[in-house]
Amino acid sequence: MSDVYLKAWHGGLGDALQFSTLPEEFYKQQGRKTYIVEDAPFRNPEIYDLVWDKNPYVHGKKAGVWNAGDLAEIPYQQLCMDGKGTGNMISNWELFHGLKPVNTHPKIYYEPEMHDGFKDVFIVDYTSTTIDYDQNELKRILEDTKKEYPDKRFLSVDFTKSVSSNSYNIDYDGYVEVESIFRYCDLIASSYGILTLSSGASHMSSAIKDYSPDLKSICVMSKKWYNYHKERGLFFFDNINYVTY
Repeated sequence: MSDVYLKAWHGGLGDALQFSTLPEEFYKQQGRKTYIVEDAPFRNPEIYDLVWDKNPYVHGKKAGVWNAGDLAEIPYQQLCMDGKGTGNMISNWELFHGLKPVNTHPKIYYEPEMHDGFKDVFIVDYTSTTIDYDQNELKRILEDTKKEYPDKRFLSVDFTKSVSSNSYNIDYDGYVEVESIFRYCDLIASSYGILTLSSGASHMSSAIKDYSPDLKSICVMSKKWYNYHKERGLFFFDNINYVTY
């Protein structure tokens, strides 16, 4: 069979992670090699480094005809709303690419390094590039979560590299520096939990739970956004706890 040339239409972390199981399944089920299309967009190069360069079933970047990913000829949302999907984004993409659906969570092949001193920490990542959130609701949910876990420290991420995102004026117990996407994986895996918005960090935490199964991952969504995702089989994973407002 022909080689697979994969890319996501958008360049975010979640956009790449939604296809992260495809290369392995293309190889195991169809014996096909996967390449990342040479002009595939990435919001920052570390997304490629984590999701694709560390994936042993990806053979690098290569020019070719885009034939896998969120192609226009795969009417993903309509298929889901017509009841033809699996109810899960990861297995949906496998099914819609002619594969047997076997996975339900995104996958990373980088094994995080565990660091001491974070087992009493909830990482808080209230950064978002595409969605505006109600700041008062975010404060309330943070305070409610603190009450539920009174013996934990709630540390906000402080990205040392410039990250373009919405910001909110919220008080935390402190901050933890994040120098790279790999360091972020290490910190999440080493921590007690992570409280995020609907973003790449939340989707990445779903994959990290393969290495750190006791990780508590909480994702904040408005009810409208939650219902939109659930109805269309989008970014919604059963190993994440969703809190709505």
